Amino acid sequence: MSFVDDYALTRSSVFKTLVSLFLLVTLINIIVIHQVYRDSDNFHRQQLARQLNEEILEFNFAAQQSTEDVRQLLETKRSATTPFYYNLIETDEIDLPHSYYPIDLQRNRHNILVGNNLKLEIGVNKTAVEEYRKSLIPIVFSGIILPVAVMIISALFFTVLILKRLEKVNHAMNRVLCGEHNVKIAVSRQDDEFDILAIHLNFMIEQMAKNESSLKSLTTGLAHDMRTPMARLKLRLEDILDQDKLSLSQRASISACYDELELILSLFNSMLEIAKLNSGQINISKESIDLGKVTQDAIEFIAPVAEAKQQRLTFRQDTLCEVTGDRSLLFRAVFNLLENAVKYTPSGGSIDIVADCYGVVIADTGIGISDYDKMYVCRPMYRADQSRSEAGNGLGLSLVDAVVNLHNAHLFLRDNNPGLRARLYFDN
Repeated sequence: MSFVDDYALTRSSVFKTLVSLFLLVTLINIIVIHQVYRDSDNFHRQQLARQLNEEILEFNFAAQQSTEDVRQLLETKRSATTPFYYNLIETDEIDLPHSYYPIDLQRNRHNILVGNNLKLEIGVNKTAVEEYRKSLIPIVFSGIILPVAVMIISALFFTVLILKRLEKVNHAMNRVLCGEHNVKIAVSRQDDEFDILAIHLNFMIEQMAKNESSLKSLTTGLAHDMRTPMARLKLRLEDILDQDKLSLSQRASISACYDELELILSLFNSMLEIAKLNSGQINISKESIDLGKVTQDAIEFIAPVAEAKQQRLTFRQDTLCEVTGDRSLLFRAVFNLLENAVKYTPSGGSIDIVADCYGVVIADTGIGISDYDKMYVCRPMYRADQSRSEAGNGLGLSLVDAVVNLHNAHLFLRDNNPGLRARLYFDN
């Protein structure tokens, strides 16, 4: 995919780890900022208390001089911007102290005796304290929200960057799993851990391709080299069977050997044919073919076997299906599918064949193929566990797959509940 979707992000361990780490950092950041806010507010209150004490000292000194000095100092203070308020009021109290003692902000105000009938009330303006707290709020929120936003964006950026590079690796490996050859993972000039991973995977892909090529060459060569001596051995067994001196037991034993040898020779011939089809060594004819007519011909060949098992074969052609290809190869592909359907469908079962504009569908009521085996049944010599009780060599579906690939078609295997539904799908 060319981008990272929500599902890829939510299942990414890198993204989860980064988010968890950033949440932890955010929690620590909130605790630290909250403590800084409290310390800053306490420091501000202490500063106000110190300034208030200085104000009281100053007014006490002026009160000891004269009432006029207090009034002049009061006018000067009011004309300036201070966080304190000053109220000069008349009073009959005469027990106000003239001495100074330190105060804190727990006391809302402080009274100073001025003359005989005046007192000066000094206190901290609550508005100044609240304004200072309000001025801290944007700083506190910016100290929390901004780092969180930066960390989340960073987590998304690094996660997307890592996932995109991993996606290139996954895409290349999916191509390898789908059977594509000569797949290479791009290696950048950064020489980081992803490039090292790409180098190792490229080397692994090359080794797998070499091993697969060697195995195919060995298998094909072995089948080719052994076919000739087996054919000679078959002729010699035929000559022996033509002799009249053999007893019945000898003739039966040699006939059994002859049948087994013919089965092995047929196996090798099928392996060679599949190898040639997959490698493109066979030149197929390009002619317009009515796939429905080819299917009918295959049904006529397999009908006696189905009748012997009391199976019901039904054929329906919905529309004309004309394809371009080799008639004999397509016949063998359809026949192999029909043969498998008859072989793995119990007596009294039914097999429905439908030809439409997309190809042919063969649906049986047999033992079917498990979802796991569906991924491997088209490999040569592979046999599902349920099919091992029947005679066969595991090359039927391999031949079908090779033929459909040669015709740019597709073989789809689905459950028929019960049984198997096989579809030969042609794009043209």
